[in-house]
Amino acid sequence: MKYGILFIFFVVCFASCDGPDYLFQSTRLLKDDHWMISDSASFTFNVTDTNRYYNLQLEIDHGKKYPYENLYLRIGTTFPDRKYTSDLINIDLANTSGQWYSDCRGKTCSIYIDLQKNLLFPQLGKYSLDIKPWMRMDTVPEIYRIELKVEKGNKRKR
Repeated sequence: MKYGILFIFFVVCFASCDGPDYLFQSTRLLKDDHWMISDSASFTFNVTDTNRYYNLQLEIDHGKKYPYENLYLRIGTTFPDRKYTSDLINIDLANTSGQWYSDCRGKTCSIYIDLQKNLLFPQLGKYSLDIKPWMRMDTVPEIYRIELKVEKGNKRKR
């Protein structure tokens, strides 16, 4: 009887632990472990609720032999009304002494970036994000994977 109650307690605890609720989550694997400037990672998702906050998150896997401290990215956004905006961001991957900010295991390191928190999408419909490297070379070595997540947040209070 005692173990039965304990078992039910653990089942209820695990069932109530919900993970993040994503509107969108998609991964792009890069060929030959490098990212060419001509290979933008394109993500398209549909927004059906403009009265909710969202969190845009980016996850990047890179090698421990990545030769730089940072990675510059050009992020272009196309709105449902076809309006286009573009932003340049700098992601610090290591400090000046070469220690990674990433979570490293084996030969691969993963870094998690909050691109934007508590974002309100102004329009219903299809959004597209194009992400590409914006470095001083045509090919950025030791970049393996890019993942975009659009996490649902709280409803906006009116």
